[in-house]
Amino acid sequence: MAITGHYIMVNEVKTYYETNNGPSDKSTMLCIHTAGRETRQYHAMMDIFAPKYRVIALDMPAHGKSWPLKGNKAFSNRNDFSAFIWAFMQTLEIQDAIVVGCSLAGNIVYHVAQEYPVKAIVSLQGVDYTPGASDVALAVMGHPHVSLQHSHMDYSNSLVGQDPDPGARDFILWGVSQEIAITKKGDLSIYNGFNIIDTMHKITCPVLAFRGQDDWLVDEEAVQETLSRLVNAKKVIYKQVPGVGHFPALEKPQAVCDAIEELLAAI
Repeated sequence: MAITGHYIMVNEVKTYYETNNGPSDKSTMLCIHTAGRETRQYHAMMDIFAPKYRVIALDMPAHGKSWPLKGNKAFSNRNDFSAFIWAFMQTLEIQDAIVVGCSLAGNIVYHVAQEYPVKAIVSLQGVDYTPGASDVALAVMGHPHVSLQHSHMDYSNSLVGQDPDPGARDFILWGVSQEIAITKKGDLSIYNGFNIIDTMHKITCPVLAFRGQDDWLVDEEAVQETLSRLVNAKKVIYKQVPGVGHFPALEKPQAVCDAIEELLAAI
């Protein structure tokens, strides 16, 4: 089945999403991209799941092919970010969604599960707390004399694991070359000091936490601490995969899909 793209108005934002046109008789998976990126991060997973599940990938406002917020802005706080995801699901009438997110969105899915009724969440490289970065560093990202692409190329390369699928590293770095400073700044403003530790008890749905073992940014201790606070979740599954870094949906999509299948079989 072919992946097709569509536009829909969500909260007055012309919003782009893609679907693998999989069967709609089961729960829909909704995939949210990493900071600064877009739907293509999930194409491999969408292809793998097409015979069995409907998978939708969303470009958040000011990302990919979606229009920005008024004033050419992106979201800069988690409440608005999560609320937009829920508004998208409501607009598209998605019921019992399995919400998948990576990195920043891997954090956000925990927040979504605290605030909105979803069937399950899949957190790739996500945690409930990320330390704050320097406000100066965030301000520099929007400076006209700073190249976001050059400054982030080596950084992003270091986040890729030692054993990515062929072409994955090149695609990840190519994506960095397309990032927009104002969009990345908004995303990292949310990631900077992200903290929902005190409300993790509100999560009751099943959770899959997936971590690439080679990711130095999101270490295992932080993930384990996050999981320890899921005291009311119906089911918690944790998968750690060697050779994978910060972008598992691109580096090892089959491993991610296998883990999601395990979650679905358990709920």
